[in-house]
Amino acid sequence: MSKYNLILFHAPQCISDFWTIKNMMAGQAPDIEVHCIARGDTVAPDFWSGVAERPTLLFSPLEKIPVDHAVRGTQMHNTLLGKLAEMEMLAKAGVPILRTEKIVPDIVLDESEWGPFVVVKPDTTFGGKGVRLERTKEVRWFDPKIYPRNDSRRGTNMLVQRYVYTGLYAQCYRVFTVLGRVIYSIVSIATEVTPRPDPANKDATDIRIAVNRDKRVIKENYDEEVLALAESVHLKFPSLPSLGIDIIREHETGRLFVLEINAGGGTWHLSTQHGLMHQRTCGLDLYGQFNALQRITDALIDTTRKLAV
Repeated sequence: MSKYNLILFHAPQCISDFWTIKNMMAGQAPDIEVHCIARGDTVAPDFWSGVAERPTLLFSPLEKIPVDHAVRGTQMHNTLLGKLAEMEMLAKAGVPILRTEKIVPDIVLDESEWGPFVVVKPDTTFGGKGVRLERTKEVRWFDPKIYPRNDSRRGTNMLVQRYVYTGLYAQCYRVFTVLGRVIYSIVSIATEVTPRPDPANKDATDIRIAVNRDKRVIKENYDEEVLALAESVHLKFPSLPSLGIDIIREHETGRLFVLEINAGGGTWHLSTQHGLMHQRTCGLDLYGQFNALQRITDALIDTTRKLAV
């Protein structure tokens, strides 16, 4: 006899993962009845009244779960935040981040505090669009309405962030976590030398800096320090079911910094077209790297038993 309900809300691209997890849980956790529901699905009229008969956990790796608040159960879903809001949240939690501020009309940056170069990026950018390296003293505010309609800077606040040199070939780590556990991790490494700008050069500087916008190789990552940092970050935000945590390592010091956690979801790249493409072209095995679906299953069993209401 089941004691708990677990309701998994999925997007079309991860339906096979969720049904596999459901089948795995049937053998491992007979005390949990698992339901897979696509966002927007119509359920039977008596479904929610039946759910209300036992403690329930509702899980979605996307934004807000599309059910009435009166539905019984603990709801775990992702929450879309701008990059500055994420940085403020991470800083408050004691996560190692790079200093980040909004570019305002009267901004004047002090090179003694920021260094000779900074990263400028849109607050709502995706995939590294609009991320540039600029000379600190040249950073200025521009009205976001002046940019072309297809420009990622249009209509959004711009941010300035301390620049960290990650080596001759720029690199960035991505760690995907579910309920605080590492599910897979990759590292993106530029295939062309990253020009290190010369502070003595007086020429204007405007360089594309995001590794995922240029030529790169993608490899599975097993750096234990990076993985441990990612797990520690997710554990600080237990209400967020899944995170895509981006981390860089400073070349000179070896220090790690969290760039963002993608709190809005959309990072379940085990089975998205984006993720499958990278797995095919780069020879990645994101399912096998850390036994992804078993780890997710174990995490859901533990979390359901602890938090279902």
